Amino acid sequence: MRAFQLAKGLTISVNNEVFEFTDRTEDEVNFQRPGDGKRLIFNVIDFWTSVNTAAIEVIASICTPDALIFHKDENPPDVVPLISELKIKYQQSLERKLRYISALKAQGISRGQGRAIQRALEQLQIEFQDPRRPAASTVQVWWKAYETSLDSNESLISKHAYKARSKQLDSESEGFLQDKIRQHFIQLSRPSVNSAFWLYMRDLREANKERKNKGQIILQDVSLRTFYNRISELPQHESLVGRYGYEYARKQLKVSKGPLPAKYPLDVVEIDHTLMNLYVIDDLSFLPLGRPTITAIKDRHSKILLGLYLSFHGGGLPSIAGAIKHSLTAHHLAFDLWPDLENPWPAFGLGMIYSSDRGADYFSPRYRNMILDLGANYEYCQVRTPWLKGSIERFFLTLEQTFFETLPGKTFNALANRHGYDPAKQAVIRFSSLVYLLHKWAVDYHNVTPHSRHMATPLELWQEGIGEAPPSMPMSVQRLNTILGDRYSGTLRNEGVQFLGLHYADDNLQRMVDRFGKGVEVDFVVTPDNLGTIHVKDPGTGGYVPVYCTRPDYANGLSLFQHKYIRHEARLHFSRNNSLDLLFDTRQRIEQKVSEDIDAKSTHQKKQLARIAGINSNAVLDGEARSTKTPFQNTQNAQPASSKSDESPFTAVPSYTWGE
Repeated sequence: MRAFQLAKGLTISVNNEVFEFTDRTEDEVNFQRPGDGKRLIFNVIDFWTSVNTAAIEVIASICTPDALIFHKDENPPDVVPLISELKIKYQQSLERKLRYISALKAQGISRGQGRAIQRALEQLQIEFQDPRRPAASTVQVWWKAYETSLDSNESLISKHAYKARSKQLDSESEGFLQDKIRQHFIQLSRPSVNSAFWLYMRDLREANKERKNKGQIILQDVSLRTFYNRISELPQHESLVGRYGYEYARKQLKVSKGPLPAKYPLDVVEIDHTLMNLYVIDDLSFLPLGRPTITAIKDRHSKILLGLYLSFHGGGLPSIAGAIKHSLTAHHLAFDLWPDLENPWPAFGLGMIYSSDRGADYFSPRYRNMILDLGANYEYCQVRTPWLKGSIERFFLTLEQTFFETLPGKTFNALANRHGYDPAKQAVIRFSSLVYLLHKWAVDYHNVTPHSRHMATPLELWQEGIGEAPPSMPMSVQRLNTILGDRYSGTLRNEGVQFLGLHYADDNLQRMVDRFGKGVEVDFVVTPDNLGTIHVKDPGTGGYVPVYCTRPDYANGLSLFQHKYIRHEARLHFSRNNSLDLLFDTRQRIEQKVSEDIDAKSTHQKKQLARIAGINSNAVLDGEARSTKTPFQNTQNAQPASSKSDESPFTAVPSYTWGE
């Protein structure tokens, strides 16, 4: 993903006029038109708001002492193929190149030190368990492309990655081949490729005899070389675990040797989840919802908080995506909602490396590809070594000791420590109040409290660091949604593209059908928070175009979790096919059932009710009054609670001065 820095060379377009960045102050960003010197001054918050809403277009260019050289690209940024779309071998090749470059930079070696690179490669080959060591000159070529390119990660992708693939097997033959590879090769007995191939050929002959007798299409066979190539394309982790066991695979693929140093802001950012030791209640029904999960992102250099996300999903990719989206956009929404926030929160941007533990969500291919598509890299801590991401761990400890201690509804990790204390009965903090208090705590306590070792506040370290190394920002919010969304594939049909019973069709899709015809398989991206629109990949250009649902009255604002829950309830109570009218009826029945549970003061499955209602911190910042009392309120254009009623949007809680 293309990124930019607020530094010399940044060029923007405002109302079709080009301006070049000159300098910035704490509150203003200054630009100048190259031709006549006309100046353009933005307030910092207004500038980032305009970038996020595409009112300001960032132009890819290179600044020289004599002129601006505009980056020529046949395709606009949004049609650059995603790294997640590459074959596995090209993804692994990219990760291998990044691993070598990062390790050499960590040793203080520069690109021009050929002999030093050669000596270091000998040790790195052993450390990385790389069967073939790259030449120093080859690494220098990678390194030069990486440093000089506007798209750092994309510059290291093999030129063969986007070439048209040769004719493949049909899906049924390919599926048979993959099954036999796992059956005859991925075994602890560790059979050879040759023996696995002949067993595959034996099973294929027997299967084809049976298919021929039944009048079915004969499965295609492959050569020994193709069989070997299919094995080579398997994920190394899966292959090693199946043939040698988990512990052997973990040792062979172990990369992280310790925490990476961070000299400037956003060099390394740390991300993690934790279950909050605090019970909260619903904003409108006052039903105890239970303990939410917080996902936080923190800068390793300055220790400042970059973003957070609260929900009842219990971690996972949706929470990671929500926290990353919050950390990449300006935090002006919080100051618009809560004017009593006293200190600025200028910390947001794209990290160079995202450090996490080895949880299943962080170790998934979707997470790794998401980080690479953002234009960043990732690192993992070793097993049972939380101190390697000490900044985020310390953040959670500080949150526990200074934030939770003073709030009613606090709970304890162990039942034995409660001693008769019932947090559910003591819970009086609404979810929206908790989101507000967390922002208040982060802005007016955590970010401005001096660090005992650095003798400076995280805010001061951030402001000092970005003066020397301006942070990178995503150039396209639409592409950000494409990267963080869920990927699916479908077929162009008369009713458009179908997804879980919903149909998507408009003029954009009609033009696509006119060019490629019906029956063409296309990829599309679903934003889990809103099923009203999907983004379909154009088979010709590779770009993504928005396509709207044919029933916006049902899908607009509806989350993927809500839709799946409604479909599940419909299948339980009805035997006929799931039409949209049936889903509407089911949604009304769910709302009635939830209302009855609330009237009966039932706390059964309270977290499930919160998930159905889509209660999360980003919705609070967007001004949406989500509640279990109206679980599908987000499907209507909800307004902030303060504009709908005279009731205060927050529970009446005392003012807290943490740390005194």
